[in-house]
Amino acid sequence: MRQHNSKVQKKPWEIIKADDTEMWYPYIQVPIDPKITAVVGANESGKSHLLSAIEKAIKGSDYKDEPIGSRDFCRYSERFLVTSDKNRLPEFGTEWSKVSPIECKRIKSLSEIPQSRSFDRFFLFRLSGNSLTIYLPEGEGKYSSHQVNPQKVDEFSAILPGTRRLKSNIALPASMPIQKLVQKLKGEASYTRYEILSVTQRKRVRELMDEFYKKPERFSQARTQSNPSDSGPDKVINEIISILSNPDSNLSEDERERQEEEVNLTHDLLCKIAEVGSIHLLDLANSMEANDVGYTQALVDKINRQLSANLNFPNYWVQDSKFRLLMSAKDHNLEFTIVDRTGTKYSFDERSSGLKYFLSYFIQHRAYKPPGNVPEILLMDEPDAFLSSRAQQDLLKIFDEVASSGDSTTASQVVYVTHSPFLIDKNHAERIRVLDKGSDYEGTRVVKSVSKNHYEPLRSALGAFIAETVYISHCNLMVEGPVDQVLLAGASTYLRVFGIASKRESIDLNEITIVPAGGATSIPYLTYLARGRDSEQPAVIVLLDSDQTGNEVKRELTQKGYGPRKKPPLKKDFVLQVKDLESFGIKFPEMLLSPEVEDLIPLQISVLAAQKYAEEICGVRDRDIKDITEDFVQQRVDKGETMFDAVNTCVQACSKDKPHLEKIGFARSVIEIVNTLRRDVDREQKYSDALEKFEHNFKVLFRELDKRKSLAELERTREKASQKVKDIGESFFYNHPNGANREDVVEFLDKLEALLLSDDSFDAEQIRRGIEGIRNDYKLNIDLGERVENYEQFKRDVQRLKDVGKIESEEKQKQEHDEFENAKNSLGSPVIEDPATVSSFLTEEVESEDNSSTINSKTVSTDRKDRKPKIIKSENQDDS
Repeated sequence: MRQHNSKVQKKPWEIIKADDTEMWYPYIQVPIDPKITAVVGANESGKSHLLSAIEKAIKGSDYKDEPIGSRDFCRYSERFLVTSDKNRLPEFGTEWSKVSPIECKRIKSLSEIPQSRSFDRFFLFRLSGNSLTIYLPEGEGKYSSHQVNPQKVDEFSAILPGTRRLKSNIALPASMPIQKLVQKLKGEASYTRYEILSVTQRKRVRELMDEFYKKPERFSQARTQSNPSDSGPDKVINEIISILSNPDSNLSEDERERQEEEVNLTHDLLCKIAEVGSIHLLDLANSMEANDVGYTQALVDKINRQLSANLNFPNYWVQDSKFRLLMSAKDHNLEFTIVDRTGTKYSFDERSSGLKYFLSYFIQHRAYKPPGNVPEILLMDEPDAFLSSRAQQDLLKIFDEVASSGDSTTASQVVYVTHSPFLIDKNHAERIRVLDKGSDYEGTRVVKSVSKNHYEPLRSALGAFIAETVYISHCNLMVEGPVDQVLLAGASTYLRVFGIASKRESIDLNEITIVPAGGATSIPYLTYLARGRDSEQPAVIVLLDSDQTGNEVKRELTQKGYGPRKKPPLKKDFVLQVKDLESFGIKFPEMLLSPEVEDLIPLQISVLAAQKYAEEICGVRDRDIKDITEDFVQQRVDKGETMFDAVNTCVQACSKDKPHLEKIGFARSVIEIVNTLRRDVDREQKYSDALEKFEHNFKVLFRELDKRKSLAELERTREKASQKVKDIGESFFYNHPNGANREDVVEFLDKLEALLLSDDSFDAEQIRRGIEGIRNDYKLNIDLGERVENYEQFKRDVQRLKDVGKIESEEKQKQEHDEFENAKNSLGSPVIEDPATVSSFLTEEVESEDNSSTINSKTVSTDRKDRKPKIIKSENQDDS
């Protein structure tokens, strides 16, 4: 594509000389973000190739120590030849910035660059395998070429940041022979051969030993035979000797390597992260060998306390804030188990493999110390392979930590390759690089502007449209429409990219989903769908304008009863209106009675955005653009108009064609304007003041949304009614295992009801109904001194209480689904096929112009007043 573009300027390193001719081969250039780069693309698009290209460009070989070779060529390259006289090696180039004066001086000492030449960035090209050439920019698209001293190539490569990879195919083992760790610590181990065997090998040895005990006479008889080596007993003995003499004899090279990596991972977990001293680990091995149970357990308890204090795993594994990793000593092994939020202990085999692999990534990250504290580039090839979607989002936190310098760590660049939409950080669209594979000789191309047009280029790369997906997160922000969505997401990304705001002063787009409702009046019903129909409810907060509609919607959300329980969908604390922000330091125009989200945009930025939209979208002439002025808009704002209405009136007045300012286009223009202004160091003072006001306004908004998000999530994650039933029920039946008086049972049920008194959740309501049913079924209000009859059944009924909410919820959903299917079968195939949206309306009247005809084509309309959809015939319906 670059070869066919006449506007592209040839770079000196792109000219290849061969057979006395010069050929132009433009490089495929992939910009690497200073912090984190996510490389996305379809299979065989060049993603993984990019990682090895980075490694080989820096040091001449990849992580497997494979040198540069013909396999690094694309197979369709004209340079991929097999003839001895024309074969070439691939060439790699890198661009380096932020070169310090000390580094500059050292680079000049190893190359032909004159001592008088200063520079803070350079291009480095690795040619013919081990020849390094430096290009320095000289201005106006010109570059000077300088060779690195051939005898000092290795020394030069040592200046550059190194590369490392998190091993994505190694998981923390569930069990590890402690003598393997002793062997790593001491270089040798004082063990019996049996102790160092794996669990599987020990089991096999025990099975073989049983042969001796079952029929010992067979072994003595075998010794008198002429050819004892062919006998069954000798085969048993030889297999035992083979296992004990060389435990790794039956392992492949890959299995041996994996086993070694598992030992290293376990060692790093205990010695580097938990900071268990080597002497104490050896002490534990000796204690286990001596079968000193008491001392062994004391050491294990101490190590577990160290693990809990230093691992800090729940801060990254948000799926379970009470997660704990425990170690135990058993049968010559150290075994790892997991305790989750229920307090239950699990082996690794009982949990998902994703947890083990995430633990592995986490341990590799926490245990690693860069040599000499020199920054490095972390490379990962498809880390999502073994992780759930939630764990992939957690992995983004590790990447952020790697790319940020701490008190004792040096920041490293991160480059990772992925197929997964859950490893796309929606807070930082500027970090995404999409690679696309062309046809025939076109090769790999880098798709530009992936974050524009709703991440459209990611469709083919990921096979899914991921830009704004509703209800994929545990927390959702309802807004009136896509305009609010564009402004909030754009402003938050702006604040994060330029490091202007703290986490609480922006929105984490990976943690919260912004849901445009398509109008304020749709928000109550959407909120009810999200929260009111299931025992598992996501957190929901709402942002509304302060006009009359917004006020009515807030009352409906917080006061009007919805569903069979007649319960408001939300508490008042979870709803924020724009005018509420006045209490937190935001100033709106005095005459503005009903501020909207757009009124958070300063006048100067609004005018620039309107000019940009009018020019680029409406095609307004330059001389008319000048009539879109700050003074005109200010006059309208002073009269009480909203910011958008004021600039829209100004745009319409600037031209006889009366162009219309579309809200979403205006919002996108605002985000582009603030990003442009921030990068302009020579901007006028009034624009600097406007930027400061824009940042202040949105930081205040995001702080208030964050407060409501925290409250909503706290309510969502508080102890559920089902858990309260479980806990108090276990306590009661522990004290009354075989029977109880009715008086004791009544006291127990009264106490349970008291715990649920302030709980208005769906689960709690169903449990209260269940308690009333138990009281009636077992006649608990009479003869309180008598024993409860059929006590085992009573225990089962009480234990069932914790599940009644979920059971009832599932039954309702099934009933709604069945009603929907029945209605669909009787009416034909409706346009909308979502039972969650349609089924609750099936009892409404179905209207038709001709009830006797078959309805073949339908649309769903909604009465705006009562929002009751009616299925009606479309205008072009053909009854035939």
